[in-house]
Amino acid sequence: MEEIKITPEELKKAVDFGKLIGSGFFSNVFRYKGKLIKFDSILYKLLKANDPRISHDVINHYYMWRDQDFNDRTQLEELEKRQPFIRPKVPTGIITIKDSDSKANGISPAIIIPEFKGYQGLDKIPKTEYKQLLILLRKIFEDIKNLADNEIAQEDLFRPISEAGEESKHNIIQKGNDAQIIDMSGPLVKVGKEFINADRMYAEFATIINYYNRINGIEPIYQENEDMTEEKLSEMLTEFDLATKNRV
Repeated sequence: MEEIKITPEELKKAVDFGKLIGSGFFSNVFRYKGKLIKFDSILYKLLKANDPRISHDVINHYYMWRDQDFNDRTQLEELEKRQPFIRPKVPTGIITIKDSDSKANGISPAIIIPEFKGYQGLDKIPKTEYKQLLILLRKIFEDIKNLADNEIAQEDLFRPISEAGEESKHNIIQKGNDAQIIDMSGPLVKVGKEFINADRMYAEFATIINYYNRINGIEPIYQENEDMTEEKLSEMLTEFDLATKNRV
């Protein structure tokens, strides 16, 4: 796993001059020097708001009562071990603070994540593009089965209301006939010892299928509080296919 060691002053420059891609409650994502960085949102705001000359003090104060990395390193290592066997892309590295005079030395406030150029959210597909949706949903279905086989569960595939108050958001992106699961680390990704089963991931995927069912006037064949299995998910996709096959 790549590790980039960076001084407080360099960290401030990265925050100030990086191109912001997205903001959330826990993290900000920006592009800097050809890399996509997912950064602790609180520290990002603190660095952004303060003068470069006090970057050392801002970081030192922030980590005065904490010594926790932004993303658990054990999780990143477990995901990296499994990357050759799964299609979804996991983080590729970490950013660590280089400051020998501070308790923050060696702490990681950010990770390096893969970039998907030209991809858009699954929600950008018109709701009546049934064939396209089915191709993409089946691709994601194969991926979540593969994740489960490798003791990984991404338990945040679907959010009915986003942090910004928008309607639906998916941690699934698409381009052409390809779909990718994103946000493959953090507290809602379970891997290795943290993995118990894939039930919640399957339920999240069932929620996505039911979302498109309801939008297109299709009665869901399973309720979202039911226990989900791969077989039931497969049946849900088949039902979506049959219900939309003859629609114009």
